[in-house]
Amino acid sequence: MNYKKLINDHLTHQTDKTPVVIALLSGLAVGAALGLLFAPASGAETRNLIADKSKDLADTTKDKLDSYKEKIKTGAEDLTVAAKDKFQTYKDKLQTGADDLADLKDRAVDSVKTKFAEAKDDAKAAAKESIDNV
Repeated sequence: MNYKKLINDHLTHQTDKTPVVIALLSGLAVGAALGLLFAPASGAETRNLIADKSKDLADTTKDKLDSYKEKIKTGAEDLTVAAKDKFQTYKDKLQTGADDLADLKDRAVDSVKTKFAEAKDDAKAAAKESIDNV
């Protein structure tokens, strides 16, 4: 089984634009922080504002990270189910093939036994006929 192809096929279906959004939000946060540093507010107010924005950014980042973890977990579960299904399919095919071979072997053995019995009967009949002719 080509697991690499299966993984690539699964990953190509993902059209998630979250990394772009995260980069955009990070840029906005840095721009906002720089704007606050140069704003005409008191130092304490600016520091509090920066702390609040940093906390908001950290919370947003944590939420995105949790979202990615969930997507990875779901993808791994889907991949596991697909692999188990493929394994079961191949296992069933192998079992069917093994059963067919066992049936073929049994028929071959029966055929050889039948032919052997017929040959034995023919030999007995030929021996009896030769004794009767003597």
